[in-house]
Amino acid sequence: MIIAICDDNERELEQCKRQLVQLASIHQVNAVFSLYHKGEELLLCLQDPKKYPDIIYLDMSMSGMQGDKVAGKLRGQGYMGEIIFSTVSKDFYTTAFDVRALHYVVKGETTAEKFEDIFIRAVKSVQEKQTEYIMCKGVGEFRKIEIKKIHYFGVTKRIVTVYYNNGQFHFNSTIGKVELRFKDYGFVRVHKSYVAAISHIRNISFKEITLDTGVVLPVGRYYYAGLKREMEIYSEAGTVV
Repeated sequence: MIIAICDDNERELEQCKRQLVQLASIHQVNAVFSLYHKGEELLLCLQDPKKYPDIIYLDMSMSGMQGDKVAGKLRGQGYMGEIIFSTVSKDFYTTAFDVRALHYVVKGETTAEKFEDIFIRAVKSVQEKQTEYIMCKGVGEFRKIEIKKIHYFGVTKRIVTVYYNNGQFHFNSTIGKVELRFKDYGFVRVHKSYVAAISHIRNISFKEITLDTGVVLPVGRYYYAGLKREMEIYSEAGTVV
């Protein structure tokens, strides 16, 4: 889970991070943190949707662009993650509602218990959004499969097999359709017959990839450059700041 914190006050920025690191540890949330000192800096770094954080703690009153304006621009460009305002006033309820903020933290007044409650709510909301499914139709059978549990897809004579945590399932389709359908869910075409989940790839070479399950898939020459690019983007998005 990626959590961004934006505040032009260095002390408050670091204090917020310390609190969140502690809460993430207590609640066993695997989180990385990105820190920003101005709203303009945050917007500049989040131009690519693939780098969107799951949660943003956003200071309302900053030099330059104010937090509500930053949040408005983020929503306008399609950001669907959780926004939590950090403010010195309790009078921003309407503003928070306008940009679909989850909540706001009042500096100097929000208790540790309330801060923790807001964090837990944000994490649960992110987890619920990430739990997405596909419905596959096989021969006389439908199967609902959680997307994040899928390791890869393979095709043989227009029969696609999806491999996931608890097994595999066959359905009629083409690998091209699978590639298009799942590219925005973190999947990449690695071969004319395979589409793999980037999060499950542990090693790549010019000729093959190895998944975290130990499965080895071939890499097509035509797909290697795109695969390498997607892996680099994925690695950069997970960098700890």
